[in-house]
Amino acid sequence: MVISIPDTASSGQDDSLPTRTFGPPAPVVIGTLVVGVVFVVILEFLVIISFVGQRLWRDPALLHDPLFTLPLLIWVLIAVAVTVTCLRVLTSWLHIDGERFVLRSLFRRPRGARWDEVGTVIAVRDIARGATPAEALDAPETAYDGVYVMDTEGRRLLAVSSRFFGPRAQQMMLRRAREAGVRIEHIDAITPAELRRQAPQAMSFVDRHPNPLIVALLLFYVGHNVLTFIVWGL
Repeated sequence: MVISIPDTASSGQDDSLPTRTFGPPAPVVIGTLVVGVVFVVILEFLVIISFVGQRLWRDPALLHDPLFTLPLLIWVLIAVAVTVTCLRVLTSWLHIDGERFVLRSLFRRPRGARWDEVGTVIAVRDIARGATPAEALDAPETAYDGVYVMDTEGRRLLAVSSRFFGPRAQQMMLRRAREAGVRIEHIDAITPAELRRQAPQAMSFVDRHPNPLIVALLLFYVGHNVLTFIVWGL
């Protein structure tokens, strides 16, 4: 692990930086839509062809027999959950100014704080997670893996990922924090375990365990398709 001295760089104005609001870049928008199709359609293909191919909406057991209805109910719940998640990502807007920052999107309570409520900003250049699904979205070399905004008690207020907001949002977050006199720690390279020891609440559960989460999702989809085959057949 390599840790540099807290940031003391000049806070001079840079006209090339955006001023206030940042949304998800185009690769995130496209990737989110692709993921939505994969989770709702491709991984549920057996459920869809079984329901449509057998015209099960005509079956009198549908909506009356709990077991017979269960595969359809699960698919509807998956479709709703994926739609809500995608809309949260696609409608995310991060607003940063000299007084405060706030993250807003559909189906999410606004998250933000004034700069005087911030204790530390941790800017991590490289988190050595190994091969994870997030690595499919390559970040620019000038970006940080994560910029974590912590309150005075060490709790995470916001995490700004270059993959979901772009490096310019991270630059603006660091610039505004520096102008507000907030302590900034730059970390060049660190493992998730080391970051968890240094700042226990910086990373969320999903950040810490991306691969087990993907495995659990795949097992869930396999189980749903097996249930569909047993209850509905082909």
